[in-house]
Amino acid sequence: MHRPFRRIGLAAEHESPENPDGSEVRVALTPEAVAALVGHGCEVGVERGAGTATGFPDASYAKAGALLETRDEIYRDKDLVIKLKGPAHHDLSRMDPGSSILCMAHVRSIPRRVVVADERRVNVIAMELIRESPEILTDSYLRSRLAMHDAFARTPDHPIDGLSVALLGFSPEGFGAVQYAARCRPRSLRILRFRPAAPATMSVEFAELDAAARAVAPERVAAHRAELPLRPYGKRRIHCLHETGRAGARFGVELALLHGHGPREAADLRVCVLGYGNVAFGALDECARHGVREIDVLTKRATARPGVGRYLRAADLVVNGAELEPRLRGTSYLVTDEDLRSVLRPGAVVVDLVGGCATNRTAVEPIVESTHPADPYLVKHGVYLASVWGWPLLGFGRASVERYSRQITRVLLTDEQLINGLASAPPNVLRALVAGPMLPRRPSSQRLTPSATL
Repeated sequence: MHRPFRRIGLAAEHESPENPDGSEVRVALTPEAVAALVGHGCEVGVERGAGTATGFPDASYAKAGALLETRDEIYRDKDLVIKLKGPAHHDLSRMDPGSSILCMAHVRSIPRRVVVADERRVNVIAMELIRESPEILTDSYLRSRLAMHDAFARTPDHPIDGLSVALLGFSPEGFGAVQYAARCRPRSLRILRFRPAAPATMSVEFAELDAAARAVAPERVAAHRAELPLRPYGKRRIHCLHETGRAGARFGVELALLHGHGPREAADLRVCVLGYGNVAFGALDECARHGVREIDVLTKRATARPGVGRYLRAADLVVNGAELEPRLRGTSYLVTDEDLRSVLRPGAVVVDLVGGCATNRTAVEPIVESTHPADPYLVKHGVYLASVWGWPLLGFGRASVERYSRQITRVLLTDEQLINGLASAPPNVLRALVAGPMLPRRPSSQRLTPSATL
């Protein structure tokens, strides 16, 4: 249990509590990643057919040096099993006592997984809970942030919290600018394809922000980084948040055009995005690619009631990218049941990018359980609701596998060096340990760590 991980199993996806219809078909590692593990001295078994659905045949894993194994074999005689989604309970029961599994565990949504793992004495490392340590802010992000800061500084006669801010166009490099603008709590924040006529509105083009960001001197970036109080833990180390946002927004746009009450062109849709994190920025990116001309970005100020109602009432598509704090889940909502009955128009579409279940509620009250790619939406009071558990499967399957694989490989072999075993694992990995004999004994109320974005 304290030794390095040398016998590795790469498991395929099958029906399980969070994959009831078997629609999740992705694999956690590409053949290239398996070859890196083999080169590190590991013996790697790959379950037959694990990568077939995403374009990685068994032969490619065999060529990378892996042994092809059955579903029963892949869980036995292994130090570490790697799987994208959490395993079915009977698969977890196949594992040897003292072994470990690295997967999207989501134990708050599926608490039975902890019980089964503890009974079998299997360590469960929730890959969605491994975070940067410390927080990483890239130069490009800080340049964009500083460019937005300078734009606000040019309006000294108008306090930021009184401004209606319009960002014109879009830029995939503008994440820092959008986050900075949102956190300054302006009166409103919109992404527009046109220049608004309202004289009180502050308008800044993304092209100007990009140019200003490129002009920021390296010394200023370094000084700004030194001034910022970095959090001890940053964003997730293993994620496809941008692809999640893009996939959800793409689905929402298509559904709104198909079943909506009026617009027949994406450009004419009125879109409302709740939140301004990585997954919400992915949704903004996809809406911009579709040519949507008007997007409201709702900050904490804008989602306060009753003000949020005017945004929901005007929206053809509402995209939720805001994840509530654990203490607020199930007690506080940004979109309520009453909104469906009396605020949102029939034909409106609500896409939730965060996901959840009855024991781990999302910020959208009408959505109790996540949907699945094979049956992605439901209709209540004439409003279309979608909260797919595994959004990247809808158009970004292979791309998400490649991203996950790169990130997992870095956690295993380079940055965190998890391959050396849990006994020497860094704190950001140990914080993601949610079950098993290596887990420090803590009160059960702290043990079911909340799941994050899909």
